[in-house]
Amino acid sequence: MIADIDVPDLATNTPLWLGLLAVFANAVVGALRGYTDRSRNWDIVGVSVFALLTGLGGGFIRDLLIGNLPAESLREPWYVTTVIGGIVFVVLVRRFIARLAPVIEFIEALALGLFAIIGVAYAGEAGLPFVNTVLIGTLSAVGGGMLVSVLQGQTSQVLVSSTPLALLAVLGSLVYASVSEWRSDIASFAGVAVVVVAQYLVDHFDVKTRPAGGS
Repeated sequence: MIADIDVPDLATNTPLWLGLLAVFANAVVGALRGYTDRSRNWDIVGVSVFALLTGLGGGFIRDLLIGNLPAESLREPWYVTTVIGGIVFVVLVRRFIARLAPVIEFIEALALGLFAIIGVAYAGEAGLPFVNTVLIGTLSAVGGGMLVSVLQGQTSQVLVSSTPLALLAVLGSLVYASVSEWRSDIASFAGVAVVVVAQYLVDHFDVKTRPAGGS
């Protein structure tokens, strides 16, 4: 019965609105990193660069690694325009952003899963082996945030004891890469859903990765 259900493959045929929503959420998170970083006085240029890298950086890394150039997000105006919209949104409502935190956190988890499965799908289409597609998916999901950390002179959150964002990206990538051997359309929903659910559980139980040298 499941085989008769026509389910769109979100990884290879991502609806434009959903892709833009993911970019918007990441851009908002990136802009907020600039506004909340008290160690330096970032101006609007710095905030905008953070938003651009967090919103599109993962896709840049993915496309660079698989030789898909110019990057997908630069071939049409919608993605960069969405990043600009995210910056304007943060400038206008940053004082009230705490009230929107639950919504932003949900969309951020959705974006993490979506970028992961799209990265896997693109790497698979490029003919890369299974383990490498998972690597590309993970880098697509967390690469933008890592680039921002470099600019901030900080160690990326995914490298230290913290919320296991990279592990969640690995999980989503593994689920998609594994299930897509059977049904790529179902795999895309499964990959995103497992990240969203896992993110909720991680936040609810305050799960953190342990230091490598910890007992």
